[in-house]
Amino acid sequence: MVSQAILIALQVIEAILPLLTGVGVNSQTQQTISKIIDALTQALPLIVNEISTVYTAVKNIIASLQATGALTADQLAATQSLDEQVDNAWNAVVNQIDPDATPAP
Repeated sequence: MVSQAILIALQVIEAILPLLTGVGVNSQTQQTISKIIDALTQALPLIVNEISTVYTAVKNIIASLQATGALTADQLAATQSLDEQVDNAWNAVVNQIDPDATPAP
């Protein structure tokens, strides 16, 4: 049930991300990006607990945020930190999920 709720929230974020690309850098874009990063940071304990279900969605969101070209230095650092934490959580459970899987880079 928790993983479904997280996936729904991640799907909403993924739906918003295309709206941020191509609009240029403005204060509204920066605020939206900050709110997305804050939401992911706050949800990180839940994300880690459900990493086998939400890993790909979270990685896609982080990659999309970084690809916007609109991140401030602080936002870039925050997404890199999130990316590392998500990879670490994945690497901690990947062998339990699929013994033939490879760890995240």
